[in-house]
Amino acid sequence: MKQQKWKYVLSSMMIALPVLIFWILVNTRTEEMKVTGGLTTGNMMVIVGIQTVLLLAVHLLCLYVTMKDRGNQNQSKKAIGMVFWIVPIISFFATGICMKAVFDLPYDLTFFVFVLLGLLFMLIGNYLPKCRRNFTLGIKVKWALCNDENWNMTHRFGGKVWVLAGLALLILAFIPEQVFFVTFLPVLLVMIFAPILYSYLYYRKQKAAGTYTEDADNPYKTTGKYVRVIVIVIVVAVALLLTTGSFKIQYNDSDFTVEAACWSDLTVRYDEIEDIEYLEQYRKGDREMGFGSFKLGMGLFHNQEFGDYTLYAYNKTSQGVRLTVNGETIVISAEDEAATKAIYEELSARVK
Repeated sequence: MKQQKWKYVLSSMMIALPVLIFWILVNTRTEEMKVTGGLTTGNMMVIVGIQTVLLLAVHLLCLYVTMKDRGNQNQSKKAIGMVFWIVPIISFFATGICMKAVFDLPYDLTFFVFVLLGLLFMLIGNYLPKCRRNFTLGIKVKWALCNDENWNMTHRFGGKVWVLAGLALLILAFIPEQVFFVTFLPVLLVMIFAPILYSYLYYRKQKAAGTYTEDADNPYKTTGKYVRVIVIVIVVAVALLLTTGSFKIQYNDSDFTVEAACWSDLTVRYDEIEDIEYLEQYRKGDREMGFGSFKLGMGLFHNQEFGDYTLYAYNKTSQGVRLTVNGETIVISAEDEAATKAIYEELSARVK
C-alpha cells in the first residue's frame, strides 16, 4: 500500500491538471468570450470545475474500494495500475470537449469520442485476463467468483469480447453519428452479457464433468446477488439514458423559452431574432457538447452549413426552424413536420 502512495498523488494531480490548463488558457484572453448557445467562458469554467471534483471523488472512491478488497492483495500490478489511470484519461478527454467548445479547436469531436472509447475498451480487454479473482475488478458473477477455473476462462473470453468491441467502435468512428447510436447499444449489450452467458455455460459444463467446486468459506459466494442487482441497475440506467429526453416551447409576450429535460433551457427575445427560416432538410452534423439519445439531440453542434450552432431537435424529424440571434444560429426541430411548421409560423407571427 505504501508503494502506491506516489500513484495516488500523481494520478490525482493528473485529474486536476486539465482544469488548470483550461483556466490558464481562458485567462490569457483579454475579454469574456461567448460560447455557442449563450454559454460564456465563465460558465464553462464552472462546468469544468464541477466535472473535475466529481471525477476526483470517483477516482479516490474506486481506489479505496479496490485496495480494501482482500482479493486484490496479490492482484496483478498491471490490473491495479489500470485502476489508477482510467479516470485521469477520462478527465483529459472531458476537458478537451470543453476546450473545443470555447476555443473552436479543429478536430472532429464525434470521431475523437469513438476512437477514445474503442481504445479504452481494447485496453480493458487486454488486462481482463490478467485479473486474479476478487470482487471489485473484472466480471463479477457467482459462477466465476466462486471458482478459479471459471474465473480464468470467463476473463479470457471476456477480454477477447472487449477487444473486439473496441475494434468495432474504431470502425464505427468512420460512420455517421446517427448510425453509431443504432449500433452502439448492441455492442454494449454484447460486452456486458456475452461474458456472463459464457461463465454460466462453462459452469454447466463443469457441473456435468464434476469439476466445479466451491470453498465452504468462500467470501465471494454472497456477492452474486448484489452483482446481479448492480448489473440490472446499470443496464436500465443506460437504456433510459439512450431513450429519454424531451423539450417543449413556452411562448411569452416578449420572448420564448425552450424548456428541455436533460439539458439547459434556452430563452430568446423576439426583438433579438435577426432572421427566421424554415428548413425542409438539414444535416445536424457533430455534437460538441450536450445531450443525445435515440430520441433527440440537444446542445452545441457543428456542421458545414451553419458552423457552430445550438440545436434542439428530435432525430426522426428532418425539417427545422433556423433562427439567427445576435449573429448565432439556433435550429429547432419538433416531434414531426407539422409541429415544426407550427413553431415556424408562431415565431414568424411574433417576430417584428
